[in-house]
Amino acid sequence: MREIVVKRNTSSSRKRSRDGTRSHITPAKKRSSFTSETCSTVEGHTHTQDMSENKGTELVRRPFLLSLKDCCSDNEDLFEGYDSIVGDSSFLAKLEDVELQMRQCHDQQTPNACEDDLSDSILAEDFRDSPPRALPSSQLEFQKAVMTPHKSPSRGAHNTSTPDLMNPRPAVKHSDLTANKPPPKARRSMKEQLKKMLIDNAATSSTVSKTVQQKEAVMTEEMSFAMQAMESISAEQDLGPFFDLPSKVKDLILRLKGIQDLYEWQKTCLNLDSVQQRRNLIYSLPTSGGKTLVAEILIFKELLCRKKDALLILPYISLVQEKLHMLGDGSRGAILEMTLSKILYMSKSTQIIGMSATLGNVGDLQTFLNAENYTNDFRPVELKEYVKIKDSIYEVDPREETCFSFSRLLDFKYSSGMQKMDPDHIVALATEVIPQQSCLIFCATKKNCENLAGMICKYLNKEFLKHKKAEKTTLLGELKSSGNGSLCPVLQKTVPFGLAYHHSGLTSDERKLVEEAYSSGVLCLLTCTSTLAAGINLPARRFVLPSKTDENQFKLKVVGLDIAKKLLSAPMEKCYSNLLHDGGRGLLSLVLSLIGLKITTTVEQVRDFMKGTLLSVQEAQVSPERSLWDLTVESIDTLKQKSLIEVSTDVNNQTILRITRLGRATFKGSIDLSYCDLLYQDLSKGLEGLLLNSFLHLVYLVTPYDMVNQCKPDWMIYFRQFTNLSAAEQKMATAVGVPESFVARKAAGQSVRKSVDVVVVNRLYLALVLYSLLKETNLWDVSDRFQLTRGFVQTLLSSASAFGSSVLHFTEELEEFWAYKALLSELTRRLTYCVQAELIPLMEVAGVMEHRAKQLYNAGYKTLAHLANADPQILVQTIEKLSKRQANQIIASAKMLIKEKAEALQEEVDDLLMLPSDIPSFASQSNK
Repeated sequence: MREIVVKRNTSSSRKRSRDGTRSHITPAKKRSSFTSETCSTVEGHTHTQDMSENKGTELVRRPFLLSLKDCCSDNEDLFEGYDSIVGDSSFLAKLEDVELQMRQCHDQQTPNACEDDLSDSILAEDFRDSPPRALPSSQLEFQKAVMTPHKSPSRGAHNTSTPDLMNPRPAVKHSDLTANKPPPKARRSMKEQLKKMLIDNAATSSTVSKTVQQKEAVMTEEMSFAMQAMESISAEQDLGPFFDLPSKVKDLILRLKGIQDLYEWQKTCLNLDSVQQRRNLIYSLPTSGGKTLVAEILIFKELLCRKKDALLILPYISLVQEKLHMLGDGSRGAILEMTLSKILYMSKSTQIIGMSATLGNVGDLQTFLNAENYTNDFRPVELKEYVKIKDSIYEVDPREETCFSFSRLLDFKYSSGMQKMDPDHIVALATEVIPQQSCLIFCATKKNCENLAGMICKYLNKEFLKHKKAEKTTLLGELKSSGNGSLCPVLQKTVPFGLAYHHSGLTSDERKLVEEAYSSGVLCLLTCTSTLAAGINLPARRFVLPSKTDENQFKLKVVGLDIAKKLLSAPMEKCYSNLLHDGGRGLLSLVLSLIGLKITTTVEQVRDFMKGTLLSVQEAQVSPERSLWDLTVESIDTLKQKSLIEVSTDVNNQTILRITRLGRATFKGSIDLSYCDLLYQDLSKGLEGLLLNSFLHLVYLVTPYDMVNQCKPDWMIYFRQFTNLSAAEQKMATAVGVPESFVARKAAGQSVRKSVDVVVVNRLYLALVLYSLLKETNLWDVSDRFQLTRGFVQTLLSSASAFGSSVLHFTEELEEFWAYKALLSELTRRLTYCVQAELIPLMEVAGVMEHRAKQLYNAGYKTLAHLANADPQILVQTIEKLSKRQANQIIASAKMLIKEKAEALQEEVDDLLMLPSDIPSFASQSNK
């Protein structure tokens, strides 16, 4: 089931307190605004439930999903920097009002009646009097229509902080205006300066952190509808009919999800006392039972009824759109447990809603979260399980003594050659449901996925090619466009039959296209690895899990049934704390963050905090040999040895914990504690001979340590790429510990007597991959050159970009690394987009990848201003394979980006014009 994500978005990355007195030239305070055109929302996914069709349900379970609600009490703000959904309007809109007022007064020829310190509306004049620079000719007629004056609407619920180009707003009267003030032209120079700054700023890409925030905050058509509904709700005050929510919400769910009524269990859950009284709750149901819709309704209640924020925690970058949140999932589970523990410790008014598939130890989670539990075994579609032994199919039946009952024989004629190619009878099992219904086949490896998809196509009849032929042709074109003209030969062969593979070797664009095609029925079968089961929520009529066991073990049917019985009767999955995962890295990070955030400053406070963790609840199972307190003391000692914290004693003989400069840098940069000291050494060594005429040295410094072991170098490729480096670059490689002689010997298959650091060697190899990407930007070419999957190369690039940002924050906290700040800022920006410099502004826009950016640039849309003022109809006609919905999304995102940049600049203007509260006065001088 796909889900809507509702999330708060801040209109500016910096919110400063302004206690000083405002001077007579200070812009008026920003007005509150809330419109569907200017609200920033997170792109969500919708799912239409059609109860008339049985498409099957998921075989994969989601152990634990979680959403956080009301993360601040009525009187406190634990998340400083977040605005409420009713934001302030812009200073630039104020200027536009004054400009319109001046024009009206000029028309009436009433001198000195409408003057202000800053007279001209910057954005309005810029967009109205002249088109953006090098505006495409196809836009000129549209611009004329846009700039045609309209009657101004009255102020009210539709105020906006973005200047309304179509409907300028009426004038505002100011009681402090006097007839003796100089004419508006006297302030023209200030206006011109602001105008230039705004336009230049709009054409310049923002910082990486801002870009990520903006990418997450794209306005989609569905969420725009939601915002309109919320606007009308506030006007009508129609609260209550739909689980204490306005009837508009019910209409919204019907329109976006096709759901006319809720399941009985959903109604029961939403009417629980724990929900009504805002107590913590965990509700558990089998997969695809409709848990997410309940969470969405609860989020709407917080937003609309209580006017409070709601957080939805997203642990996977790749699964942000799917939302799978698991406490028992390695390092990510540890981070989730840390977050929950801090919220439980700091805020008693926060409500936590946990969504879970059936678990064996939900009681532990109840104790940890102090939550009630609601459970139900409802499934919208019956799930039947079968076991196939040779050509016999048995149905899983718990009523039988053996747990199985014979169902039928497989009805499919196999030739001897086909039997050798398909010993597990995958083709027979798949063709019983496809192409009219869907099928997922799980494979052990990525290569198996591709081989199996190709093998199945060999034995499908030609009728499969006719099924949705036009849609499959469109899909192939989109896949080719996503690869800048390159198309995977396996997909080129399988897609016409309605088949595809799905694994981490695909790029994110390819995976998205494959998933959407499968969900819409264009593709009827996917061969996939377990990565799909980890978070992609795709329905299927049939799931096939081929056995990994040697075929010889299945010669006797009874042996095969015993193995299957053992698997099916295994105990239900349990969820355990992962703070001790990978040598206790989670516990170390938790203690460091507690001290860095000053949540705890003494050993006694750390002890109290640890009592509220899931690890404390499960101490006997997770750490039977050592107590939690012993582990905590050991963590404090380890942090002290790494020089990340300092331990001292106060006058009351209490042990005081303080974070060091290195600890703060590690904490602020979110650097993994296992290599924070190694990073410091590498950066320090880099300063001794930093290579500045090439990006290679800096790229090496931001190559992620945690990806080093995921790739083994091909020594011939390594040597070939090494010899292509310049003399200075080869010298740099030698300096970090990889001399040319070593690479040459390895490429020749000779033994190497002198030992080298394997981590350094592998890290430099990955750095060469990234360096090639920066120079050429074509992911497919670089993947072929280094014989790596394009999915891995893309993951390496995104990881390097994220790690580069972390290293940048790390260096900002340490004065000795001042030289890295500007260098890493530019490098991280390049790694984020990895395209030609002129395309970077367009790449900031949500939904615009490299191929689309090139299309837009070549069509004349070269800046954000071009896209923000584009006509969606013309955009669709001009850009190949661009839907109207995509065009609207691109335009909305561009407008939002410009608005963000304008408001950031406005804050600088406010600071410049602010009258200092401590300015010396005549009275103070006289007193002296």
